[in-house]
Amino acid sequence: MEEVRKQLEELQQWQGNDPQEQLDVLQEHLKHIEAQMDVYYDEQEDIRAMHRYYRRVPLEGDGLTLFVKYHELVSRTHKRRLPYFFSKDEYLYTWVDLQPDGTVRSIYSGEKKDPKTLILQDYETMKKRYDAFRQLLKRTREWKKEEKYRVKKIEQQWKFNAEHVVPQSWFGAREPMKGDLHHLFVCQPECNTLRSNFPYADFPFYNPESPKEKIQNRCGVVQNGYFEPEYGKGTVARAMLYFLLRYPHTIAKAFRSKIDVPLLIRWHRQFPATIYERHRNSAIFFIQGNRNPFIDIPELAERIAFPLNLAP
Repeated sequence: MEEVRKQLEELQQWQGNDPQEQLDVLQEHLKHIEAQMDVYYDEQEDIRAMHRYYRRVPLEGDGLTLFVKYHELVSRTHKRRLPYFFSKDEYLYTWVDLQPDGTVRSIYSGEKKDPKTLILQDYETMKKRYDAFRQLLKRTREWKKEEKYRVKKIEQQWKFNAEHVVPQSWFGAREPMKGDLHHLFVCQPECNTLRSNFPYADFPFYNPESPKEKIQNRCGVVQNGYFEPEYGKGTVARAMLYFLLRYPHTIAKAFRSKIDVPLLIRWHRQFPATIYERHRNSAIFFIQGNRNPFIDIPELAERIAFPLNLAP
């Protein structure tokens, strides 16, 4: 019953929001982007912001020292810690995850989506989730032993158009991790379902970057509890590296042991950040106060030591 109440309280806080306000904000942003591309991403201004942000942290030193210094920086400057629904509804679809042409792309398939459609879909999904949890609460005595199963079933049935690169189950769906925009992306529900909470992998039989690849399922491949995405490998690698730097003690040991850091660094090298990621980083910096150093300083990923085995 406790889990059902928790879900209801969270949904009740946000389910009354008017999606028209989000649509109006989105429309305003799209109008500004069309009039002046620098509004989407101003490279010179962002370079100045980077210099100010990193001016007191070193680029030299041993791996653990660099980890500590950059962890302290991204934690201390994360001043605005937003709850998940606020991050997703107010910022992700209306500004943060926009592409230069005003569309959004699903993180694992690369399929273009209309952000207006996602805003309206998520509004309907929230109402359906809320109603489903209300009905479940009425029958908790009857289904007490099945509560966790039925909560999960509702979550699977009514999915939002968003993906946490670090799955919520890895960190107990707690804030501020859940609402941190640096690892939150647009994602079609079927890809979200396929990925589940599996760690990333690179399968020898699957090469989605090749035009000759025969597996074309729009999302990626799952095998033996691991997932390789069709699209977005460099982006998700940098997002997960950020999470490991920002929240080193929050991932459960069972999941932490399956994270392949060398693979993430390889994807990071192979698929460099684009203007889309730089726009995201700049936008989130303005919203949250912190940046993803692996977008700004690509070489840092290979200099930092990620002490996964030291976390409790």
